[in-house]
Amino acid sequence: MRKSIILVTLIGFIWSCTQSEEPKDTSIEQVDTEKGMKVVNGVERSELALLMRKMYDEMKLVKDSLDEGLTVKTDFYEEFKRIQTAHATEPEKIDETYKAMADAFLSNYASFEQTSQNQAEAFNIMLQNCLVCHQQKCPGPVKAINKLKIKP
Repeated sequence: MRKSIILVTLIGFIWSCTQSEEPKDTSIEQVDTEKGMKVVNGVERSELALLMRKMYDEMKLVKDSLDEGLTVKTDFYEEFKRIQTAHATEPEKIDETYKAMADAFLSNYASFEQTSQNQAEAFNIMLQNCLVCHQQKCPGPVKAINKLKIKP
């Protein structure tokens, strides 16, 4: 009796290990190319929202490196400048004020990319542009952006 329980358990274990499903990537699905909207994990996101999420993720890695005392070399300018043209969740918020703040961010980001000294200071100046814009246009990420600041 004991041998049959062990045998059944072993066969069940082997069988379960051999059963595998093909993983399906359903996290991103194109919905409307004209409006630039995608569904991510069941939530509709604009091109601008996805870009800013990526910008946050990249800047978090940069912050972590700078916190460790490393000199960082980034090359995201071409991708980040899409903040000027990416479709927004609320297109009515893309006005002259937004465009001016986007230009200021890109200018400060370019300065950050080109500096090898005082990178933490240049990083914080760049983040300040993000904060000013988000405080006026889309306050949701303000708390997360504040956490990216590098303390002197």
